[in-house]
Amino acid sequence: MTTADLDALREHYDTTDTTAELESAELDTSTVSEPMVGITIRLPASILDAGRAIARKQGVKVTALLRRWIEQNVAEGTDEDQVVPVAELKRLIARTAHDRRAG
Repeated sequence: MTTADLDALREHYDTTDTTAELESAELDTSTVSEPMVGITIRLPASILDAGRAIARKQGVKVTALLRRWIEQNVAEGTDEDQVVPVAELKRLIARTAHDRRAG
C-alpha cells in the first residue's frame, strides 16, 4: 500500500459516517483451538533460499511451507517430548529441494 493509498483511506474515514456499518457489524467470537506462537530459527542462507524458491513455486509463504514440513515430520511419529533438531530440518529442506528438482 502506497502513501497515496493511505492518504486516500485516511481522507475517506475522516469524512465519512460509518455509523450504519458499525451498527450492522457482527462480533466474531470464535476462538482458535491452538494459538500460533512465533519463534526464531537460524538457517544457512542457501537453505532458506531453497525453501523460498520451493514456496514461490507452490504459491505459499516460506513460513507456511516450513511450518507444514515441521508438522509433517512431527505427525510421522515423533512423540510429544521429542525435539526436532535443526540438522534434521536442514536435511528435510535439502531433500525436498532435491526431489523437486529431480521430479
